[in-house]
Order: sequence, then C-alpha cells, then structure tokens
Amino acid sequence: MAYFITPNVTADTSAFPLRQAEGKVLGRVRSLVKGSTPRAGVKDYRFFVDPLSSLPPEMGEGPRFGFTGFMSRSGYGFNAFAGEEEALARLQEDLGGSFVTFTPALRNNKFFVLDDLKKEGRTPFMEQDEDYRPVPAFGRQGEPAMEGDINKFCRHLLEGKPIPGLSKKYWNNDFTPYFIAAAAERHDGKLGDFVLFAPLDGDAFEETVIDEGGAYFHGGRLGYKVIDISDEIMAGHVLRCTNSPLWFVPFEYIEHLKEGMEEVPADGDILSTRGIEERPEVSFASAAEAPAGLGNILPSLLEKDTSGSVTAGEEGPAIDEKVEEIEMSEETEEKPDREDEFLNRFSALASSKGLLYAEKDLINFHISVKSSRLTILSGMSGTGKSRLVRLYGEALGLPDDRIAVVPVRPSWMDDGDILGYADMKNMIYRPADTGLAELLLDAERHPEEMYIVCFDEMNLARAEHYFAQFISVLEKEEDPVIRLYNPSLQGRLYNGDAYPAEISIGRNVIFTGTVNVDESTYRFSDKILDRANMITLHQERFSDWLTAEKAEPPDLKEISFAQFESYRKTGDMELTARELEFLDTLNDALREGGVQGCIGFRVARQMDRYLKNIPENDGFDREAGLDCQLVQRILTKIRGSAQQLSALLSLSDKGEVEGRLVKVLDSFSDLSDFEESRCALRAKAQELNLYDYTV
Repeated sequence: MAYFITPNVTADTSAFPLRQAEGKVLGRVRSLVKGSTPRAGVKDYRFFVDPLSSLPPEMGEGPRFGFTGFMSRSGYGFNAFAGEEEALARLQEDLGGSFVTFTPALRNNKFFVLDDLKKEGRTPFMEQDEDYRPVPAFGRQGEPAMEGDINKFCRHLLEGKPIPGLSKKYWNNDFTPYFIAAAAERHDGKLGDFVLFAPLDGDAFEETVIDEGGAYFHGGRLGYKVIDISDEIMAGHVLRCTNSPLWFVPFEYIEHLKEGMEEVPADGDILSTRGIEERPEVSFASAAEAPAGLGNILPSLLEKDTSGSVTAGEEGPAIDEKVEEIEMSEETEEKPDREDEFLNRFSALASSKGLLYAEKDLINFHISVKSSRLTILSGMSGTGKSRLVRLYGEALGLPDDRIAVVPVRPSWMDDGDILGYADMKNMIYRPADTGLAELLLDAERHPEEMYIVCFDEMNLARAEHYFAQFISVLEKEEDPVIRLYNPSLQGRLYNGDAYPAEISIGRNVIFTGTVNVDESTYRFSDKILDRANMITLHQERFSDWLTAEKAEPPDLKEISFAQFESYRKTGDMELTARELEFLDTLNDALREGGVQGCIGFRVARQMDRYLKNIPENDGFDREAGLDCQLVQRILTKIRGSAQQLSALLSLSDKGEVEGRLVKVLDSFSDLSDFEESRCALRAKAQELNLYDYTV
C-alpha cells in the first residue's frame, strides 16, 4: 500500500508524521465525544468513526478502536461548547444520521486517525446492512459518464484505455472491484440510469491500476447490465456517494446486482443491441452551432467549384512559398511598422477596456508568444488569463473567427477528443465539436493571416494524453504536421477532400493555454514544462481601478503574418559566457538537490530564443527577461518534500529564504537582481515550511 507524508499543521497533529492511506472508507460516527489535548497548549474535542467498508491490511485493527477525528477540523473551536455533552449534540446533529467517508491514516504506526471527512447520504436499511465494498462509479444521475457516450466508455474498457475521474484519493489499488458503474443517458427509456460492468470470467476485475491518466481495469471478457435507480437493491441498500466517485454496496447484494450480465460486443456498441441507433448524418456546424469565433471558417472548407471538386482541398504552394509572395498593400503601410508601436497598441487596448494588467505581463506574454510555440498562463481563477489571450488577438486586429478559445473537458483522453476521428463504420471523418480541425485547415490555406488557439483550463484533463500529438509536432522547426487519421483512408472517406489526413501547422498559428491550480486539476509533467513558457500573471490592486485612466481605443487594423514575423528574431545562440556559467551552476545545484529534469539543452535554446526576442523597451530589459525565464522555465520543476529539498531551499526561523538556490542567485547578481525568482522561491519555501512539500 502506498503512503505519503502529510503536513503537521492541524490541531490533531503531534511530533510524529502522519501516514495516510490511499482511497476512501465508509463509516458511521459513534455517539461519543471526549475532551483532548492533542498537543501542548491546544485543547480540542475528539470523536470516533467506525469503519464499515474494506480497510488496507495495515489497518486491520481499525474497526476495533475506530478512527479519531477532531471537532476543530469541522470548524468548531474548543470554546464553542460548554462541555462534552454539548459537543456530542452538535456532532449528532451534523453527522449522526448519515454515512460519512474519510481517508484512513496512522500516526506513529499505532494511532488510527481520519482525514478529509465528508458527510454522505442515507439508505433505508443502513442500520441493518454491513460489510460494505467500494465500487468505482463514473458520473451520476443527470451527469452521465463521458458526456453520455456509453459506447466510448465501453471501448475504453475493452481497449485498456484509462477512464478519467477516479484517482488514488478515492481508490486503493490493493482492492479489485467486483463491478464498476457508469451513469448513462436513458435514450427515451431504452437504456437505464446506470450501466454496470463486470468481468465474465471471474468474481472481480483481475487488476485495477490508478495512474495519472485515470483508472485502468483488467479482467478479460467483459459483461454489462443496465439498471435503474428504482431497482429494489439500488434504492434500498446501495449508497451512491455525493462527494466521491464511489458507491458502497453490502457484500451480500453484489452478486444480485451482477445477475443477468450480457457480454459487451467486440466493437463496444451496446446501444445498437438495445435498438438505439446513434448514427447521425454528417453535418458541419453552422455559424450558430460552431464554437465562438469559428462561424466563418466552416463554409469555406466546403466551398465547391463548378466541376463539383472541393477547392479548399486543392493542393497549392508550400506555406513558405506563399508567404514570400505576399505583397504589402497600401493599407499595410498604416499598420504599426515597429514592434514598439504594436506594444503601445496592446497596452492602450487593455486600458481602453478598463482591464488592469501589469505592463510587464503584457510584454512578457508578447515575447513568449513570438519566441515559443506554446505559452501557458497560470494562476487562480478570475485573474484574466483567457481574457488576455483574446485581448492579444484583438490587438493583432484578428476577427473573432480566427481566435478560438477551446474549453477543455475533463473527459478528454486523446487527440480524437479535440480533432475528431475517422468513422470506419460509415466511412466518414467526424470532426470534434471544438472546431479546432476546421481552424487549422483554414490557417493552412491562408498562411498570410494570423490565428490564435487557446486551450482554456488546459489541465482539467491530462494534457500529456489529449495534447500528445501537438507536444511532438510543435517542437519541430521544419514541416510540423498534425495527422487527423491514417493517410491511406483519405480517398475512401466521403469527406476526405474537406478533411485531408494531414494538416501543416505554420508559424501563423499561435498556441496558448490557461491553467488553474487547484484540487480539480492535473499537474503538468516535465514533458509539458520543457516545451512551454509558464507565465503567472501579477494581480494588480483593486484600488488601482479608481485611479486608472482609460485610454482612447486604438485603431485596430489587422497585422498580417508577414508583419508579425518581422517582430521575430532568429539566429545563432546569443547567450553570453556568463549566462551559460549561470545555467551550469544552477544545473549542478538542482542535480545535487535531487530535482529531476533539471535544465536540458532544449530549455537553454528556448531561453536564448526568448532573450533575443526582447523588444527595445525601457520597462523590460535582458536582466528582467532572464529573471522571467528562470521562473517560467526552471523553477516550475522544483517540487517535492521538505526533506528532499532541504539543501536547496528552506525558511529560517527569522522568515528568511535560505539554501543553495539563493546562494546561486546571489553569486550571479551581476546578471539580474532576480526579483521574480526570489519571490517564487519564497513562496515555495513557505509551502515547504507549512505543508512539508511543494508542487
């Protein structure tokens, strides 16, 4: 069983570390409260929860003693009650009549404690039922799994693909489920509220693996059963959790629920076996149906000449050749010829709309966009990340149909979810409803124009999966190509002319993303961090709204790709000997401190590209650029426990940041004051001090 160390910062902590197990356990609160002194000078009321479901082997004695919780963790201070009787009354009022779920833990290898206590519902026979077993449950009534595509859910099970939504927070890999449940669309009563899946050749799935991408279930031949919420056992004995992707089922009813299983068809199409036809005619989104900004693109893809051939699919000159043929029109002469004029326009546009962005952030974003194929804006929700991307597109003078903000969905697992797939049954290409394939095709056919793609809330799903093809392609300097499907199928698909097998990705397409950092999102791997500039926006003060002066809206004539390309600077490596020495010294420190990944040649080249693209601007120089790159490219990789990072980074008793990283910055203060880097290190040191780890 896997354990990890949790921070010793709550009222029920002691000098000993807390070993927290994976997965959730079902329980009921005992009718007992006791006064306690969990540590010197701290008083609290402790209560006990009796576990009702399976426990990890190491916690086999848990049912005998119960798991201890503290009232302070529920927001009740010791002085909130006159005594134990009053505290018990409140506990019973809050939790006494319901099930609860919790994360089991051990303190000092002998004290059973609980964490993350959640109130759940009731069942009619909760006083009689016992020996509950956890069941993974994907979706809930009214919120079907995989957005209602139960056939896709089946295919993921059959093909060994991960099912998103179940993590180690909820499931312990020591257990193998007897069945799993998926909420479904009823399809006018032809299907039920839920579909249960179980192996036909055994009592339970042979293995359940929880990985970063989701849950993998292995069990040979797969059976399924449709069931309604009104089923007698479902209604009377099954607890469907509201705070976890789990059901808890008394062991004696598991076989009853599995009775009557049918084998899942080899193609995963269980809908057709129940008389449900899900073969919609091929339709291409109208302007009203398309995602925001894509209404004018789709018709152009289907434009036919008089002979009936699709002109949009005709071959033409290579992108680079087309760009060379672009001539500057008279209108172009009125556009901002110099980069500083464009930056002034960008800043004025933000001001005219009453948007508060730090000037440094605007410049940093612009440099990142023109020097890197992927720029990601990070920060808490509501700081204007996706709005900044739209603002940049407006500053370029782009119409809405060339700025695509694509909301990421938690169910995305591969690039078929964002681009589409070849329907081999009907021999047609079915584009995803994101409109991304159409926009990329339009960008390929109009290389003289600029386009922006923004993946909004990019880490709601595992980016390394759905974005995998883009990660590989965007790294290529020459001829990057996105593949929609196998080229051998193009001549056989009915709409193969409108949707060719491959799309060339020119530098006229800007790729961006936004991420929120909270418990609902995935953490990026080094594979993503190595290839992107990760910018955290500064939040300006609310009082600045009162003093900020709105600028006049600037003239927003469109900037062509040729004009934008003139802002980009390329060439040989320009990092100085002193800067390279700094990277070597920093790399040595990170490597010795056990930080994986460190600084590779790819990161060094991208830092050089960023620094050489800093425009002539009094407010942003090479020193500031190096500081930003350290934060955006390198410090994002520093994560781990306080014990692991103690030599690199720590917080002294006086609140000062210490460690080898700070000493490296001090040694190279001639390159930069590293103001942003020092702030980032302080934040990480505070996390280490408070939580015992940083991510």
